[in-house]
Amino acid sequence: MEQYCYMGNKRLAFASAVFLLILVAEIECRNVDPNGLINIKRHVHVQNDISPAAKINLHCKSKDDDLGPQVLAYQQEFTWKFRGNIFATTLFWCNMDWTDPKGVVFPQSFVAYESKVTRCGKDCLWSARPDGLYFHDDDIGDFVLKFIWDNS
Repeated sequence: MEQYCYMGNKRLAFASAVFLLILVAEIECRNVDPNGLINIKRHVHVQNDISPAAKINLHCKSKDDDLGPQVLAYQQEFTWKFRGNIFATTLFWCNMDWTDPKGVVFPQSFVAYESKVTRCGKDCLWSARPDGLYFHDDDIGDFVLKFIWDNS
């Protein structure tokens, strides 16, 4: 009986080690860039492409980091760098607004990066334009309208 328990414990330890290895590999695969580099440093860029007269008020944060309020002039960008966590739960969100020449305020809140959803390589690009907020989709190689300005 003692021999059987010893063999059972060895099998359980081996199965646990294999499971743990597969789990770590799965988690790390979520942090792989197109060149196969694991846990790469990501760069998120938010650029003001609205008009020379429009300034954007931008405030981005995560659960752990508050990036502080920013004011972006036309063609100016705000960027930050980070590495995603091993659990693939990294999430950054932003609040932004701008005012048109008539005094109408256009606010928008959006998720700038989420490990499990965001489709970008090392650089995640956002472009604020007159009709809304665009995201560069690496799969199609172009910017896609993600949010229309909310001015209600």
